[in-house]
Order: sequence, then structure tokens, then C-alpha cells
Amino acid sequence: MRWWSAALVGACLAGVSACGGGSASEAPTAQQVVEAFQRDGLAVPNPRDNTSGNCERLGCAQMITTDAVTVMSFLDEAAATKIADQFGEAAFRRGAVVLQYAAARTPEDQRAKLEESLISLEK
Repeated sequence: MRWWSAALVGACLAGVSACGGGSASEAPTAQQVVEAFQRDGLAVPNPRDNTSGNCERLGCAQMITTDAVTVMSFLDEAAATKIADQFGEAAFRRGAVVLQYAAARTPEDQRAKLEESLISLEK
């Protein structure tokens, strides 16, 4: 029985998706999310990479800020959940990606469209 446990732990450490959580390579980057928003015809004007300086303190892998929303990608869902919880109602988390609306004061109807687009990336 011990060899089975060791094999399972080894597989999980190697990033096998059956162990839950998936690997970081499965999650879209913040840039990919913004590009998906653009493909879906959503207004995300003036995109800029704000990873430097911000992700060090927030723990994100990448941050793209637009005039409509800030998109942050994280290495895992736990880190994304922690940040989304800190922003409260001004954020939406799906997997390891957080949409943050506070700085842009994003209208509710636009938030729903952005969230639907993010969710569709997983399909």
C-alpha cells in the first residue's frame, strides 16, 4: 500500500490534474484574458502591463490594467482567492484569475460581460 501512496503523491507533485487544482500552465495569463475580452468585443481600452512593482506585493504572476478592469493572474487558486477576498465585491475570481474593478469603477452590466467572457475561456 505504501508504494501506491508514494506514487500518488509523486504524481500530484508532478502536476497531474487528477490531484485537483490543475497546473499553473493551464490557467490563462492576464494578457490572454485581456485578449479574449478584445476578441469578444468588450471594451478594455488602454491595456498596460503593471506587473512590475504590483505583483511583488500582491503575489500575482501578471497584472494587466485597462481603463475598464484590472486583470491579475496567479500561480494558483489559493493566492487568487486570498486577493479576491481582500477586494471583496470589487473583484471576481475564476480559477487563478482575478478581475478587479475598484480603480475603474466598472458598471455592473460591464462586469457581468467580463465575467462571462472569463468563464468561457475554460470551455
